[in-house]
Amino acid sequence: MFFKKKYLSKSIKNPNIFENRKKILNTTNPNLIYLLNKRFEWMKKYIKNKKIVIELGSGNGCLKKILKQKNILLTDIIKYPWIDKKIDMLKVNLDKKFLNKVDVFIINHSLHHCANPSNCLHKLSKYLKTNGVILINEPETSFMLKLLQIILDDESWSLTDDVFNKHKNLFNPKNPWISNTAVAQLLFINKYKFEKNFPQYSIEKNYVSEFLIFLNSGGVNSHFFNLKFNPFLLRMIDFIDRILIFLFPSFFALNRTIVLKKIKKG
Repeated sequence: MFFKKKYLSKSIKNPNIFENRKKILNTTNPNLIYLLNKRFEWMKKYIKNKKIVIELGSGNGCLKKILKQKNILLTDIIKYPWIDKKIDMLKVNLDKKFLNKVDVFIINHSLHHCANPSNCLHKLSKYLKTNGVILINEPETSFMLKLLQIILDDESWSLTDDVFNKHKNLFNPKNPWISNTAVAQLLFINKYKFEKNFPQYSIEKNYVSEFLIFLNSGGVNSHFFNLKFNPFLLRMIDFIDRILIFLFPSFFALNRTIVLKKIKKG
């Protein structure tokens, strides 16, 4: 049971989005700043000089300021003050003017909250330009992530869900905080299987990262103790992370990064 599935049954912990946004935008914690740069800086080359860049499930809406990019349209199922447009990832109810016009979609730790990720990705391809990309960061359901989820009791996973079935929801879509953090792992770990189910996409990048560098960041949504380090020590910790994850990815990795490229009409 521990290794296969863990769903929250009664109460779902809703994060304080306003508090999280304030924490990220005002942080002076070098550990968290390092983590955020590592998680997002790589995106810049994909969105530079692009006209239409849309983030789905923007939540705290910090991406514009982290990347210093004003051309990102922030969307979420909840219309927070900083959200540009209310969009449901399950329905992808974008305006028709975006059909085959979007250069880049960004999904940062929100796909696992979508009750039907397969349906979402199929619908996104209708709005994405040919050669357009989807930039994705998602949790990686390693042994350590499962352990953290049990300790913190704030997210869920299932390694038995059929994430390729676009006709069946994984969980109740009415609660945006229910999740399956194994979604990215189930979708993308097998390149052949993914591209067979989604022939309109090719997987351009697919790698796992983050262990100690995340644990010692103090957390993004969760908050835990951390020791603040200077940039040199943070780079050393990051180096140790890369070794540990290279040797034992299924044990240590906490994040998966994917780049999907649209190669033909969906």
